[in-house]
Amino acid sequence: MIEDTLHRYAEQEIPPSRLQAVDVLVHARSRNRRRTGLTAAVTAGVTVLATFGAVAFVRGAGAGPVTAAAAGCVVDQLVIPAGTAGGVVATGIDPSGRYVIGLTGTRDVPRAVLWRDGVPTLLPEPFTAEAVNQAGLIAGFTGPNRHGDERSQHPVVYRDGVLVPLPLPSGAVGGAAYAVNAEGDVVGTVVSALESFNAVRWHTAGSVTIVAEVGPATGLGLTDDGMAVGFTTTTDQHGIRWRADATPITLPVPHGANSALAKAAAGDWAAGDATLPPTGSKDDLTAQAAVRWNLRTGAVKLIPGISGQYVSASGTIAGMTNASAPALWRDGRIYLLPLLPGSPPYGTSLSGISADGQTLVGGVELAGTVTSTSGPASDSVVSAATMPVSWRNC
Repeated sequence: MIEDTLHRYAEQEIPPSRLQAVDVLVHARSRNRRRTGLTAAVTAGVTVLATFGAVAFVRGAGAGPVTAAAAGCVVDQLVIPAGTAGGVVATGIDPSGRYVIGLTGTRDVPRAVLWRDGVPTLLPEPFTAEAVNQAGLIAGFTGPNRHGDERSQHPVVYRDGVLVPLPLPSGAVGGAAYAVNAEGDVVGTVVSALESFNAVRWHTAGSVTIVAEVGPATGLGLTDDGMAVGFTTTTDQHGIRWRADATPITLPVPHGANSALAKAAAGDWAAGDATLPPTGSKDDLTAQAAVRWNLRTGAVKLIPGISGQYVSASGTIAGMTNASAPALWRDGRIYLLPLLPGSPPYGTSLSGISADGQTLVGGVELAGTVTSTSGPASDSVVSAATMPVSWRNC
């Protein structure tokens, strides 16, 4: 998992990254198993660890109180669908908690899984599922699930048993859909032949059309009332929000932070990761700091000690702690989520949270192995030791 890899990197000097902006598309949402390798920077001047917030920016002493989740919070393995080979991981959950999506298969033929009320189905068409709404509409992409092949991927939605391609704007050659709301609107990111990125919003109810395009930027989150969030992919990275008029508005940076990147949105809230000035300590390389924005009031809050991967409509933050353990933040306190027996914290991932903040999904890599993001076509998209899990009543 990425957190285990980070601990190894913390023991060595980190050179400036030569990776390109294409890596942002691959790694912007750490819930995706194709993104379990190191998250790369947007531009050459940023270190390898900068994009997902696990960088030398947060002091452990600044974290809020950390405690175990209440006794009623339990973790269970989700049922493995028949016909799967290799590992399976949950990659998202709808706001109601009824639908859970997952991923299995190989790099060239990724397969989506859908759990409805806990009953799994291996979907017939090969594609990667990224998000699902309350009606079971799934957003994602077709093509290889491999770092470096973003131009060979295509954004889609899956509805009524059929994959529906989402149109690409002029100049785009590939992309992926990352979020879908209750209205069936979808937000994603497209890439050009020259590896530049734009955020795109589609309307899928009835005829499928492009509603808005914002760039250079990523599109990663979308609320039910139509507010999209993401971040710019220029040298001056910053979180942004926009509506259907495609006018991006910069999200404020919390006091004491250098920058903040928005990754998810629900209800009145958006969440992401912050970067603060480094202290020079190697321990800072694995530190986390979330940011939570109130999209209605404009208020912004810095939350040390946990990453800002997901946010519920109730304002609960879900992410990983400085010690690479899955956790929640609410009401000023970090709550550690329970683990399956025998599973190491660094082998666990979070992939989504319900609207009420009580149900979460993810995966557990019981062998504690690190999964490549750029292996050959025959490689499993997740390791054979990976099991899908859900947390309830948290």
